[in-house]
Parts: sequence; structure tokens; C-alpha cells
Amino acid sequence: MKKSIVLIFGLLLFSCNNSEEYEKIEGEWKCSEWITESTGEDRCKNNVYFNFKKDKTYSSKISGLEESGVYKISNGLLYSTPTGKLEIGVEINKLNKDTLQFIMSRFGEKEILTLLRSE
Repeated sequence: MKKSIVLIFGLLLFSCNNSEEYEKIEGEWKCSEWITESTGEDRCKNNVYFNFKKDKTYSSKISGLEESGVYKISNGLLYSTPTGKLEIGVEINKLNKDTLQFIMSRFGEKEILTLLRSE
């Protein structure tokens, strides 16, 4: 019985934390910087945009490529699934009311994408 109560409490705590992350990520975000760690190159060039909606759908534009689909947050990772494509996961390094930062790996290169909430 004691183990069941602990398990239920743990699940409630986890889902509350997840709900808070969904509330924080909801909205429009624009690129502030997109740094490739090995070179220091900033790939942002003002061409990255995300809009995360309450119904767990999103739309994005990255380097001129526009996509939409569904997303979920689990264990500090954001998983997005563009319509007709495979799921993609990135680490959420920072998420607060005005800053969203991902740690990603493209072609084995560590990249840090920092987005600011649009007003």
C-alpha cells in the first residue's frame, strides 16, 4: 500500500512538472542565436521561428523550410513530429517566460539554439 501511494505521488509530481513546461513553452519564439560550438558560427540569421500551441501542435520555419506537426515534452526533451516525417528530439537546456534554449546535434556537431519569446 505504501509503495502504491509513493508511486501515485511520483506520477502526480511528474505530470505537474510536465504541465508547467507545456504552459511555459506555449507561444511564439524567434531565434536570438544558433551557435555551432566547434566553430562559434552563429547560424541564426533571423530565419528561425516556432509557434507552440496549447493543443500540442506547432508550426516552425527553419532556414526557409516551413513545417507543422505535433510536439511533446518528456524528461527534459522536446519531441516534435512534423506532418509525414519522423520524430525529432532536442534537449531543453533552458525554459522560462522569455527564453527557450535547445541543445542539439546535427552531423555530430553540438549546437545551441536560443529563442526569445515574441511580443
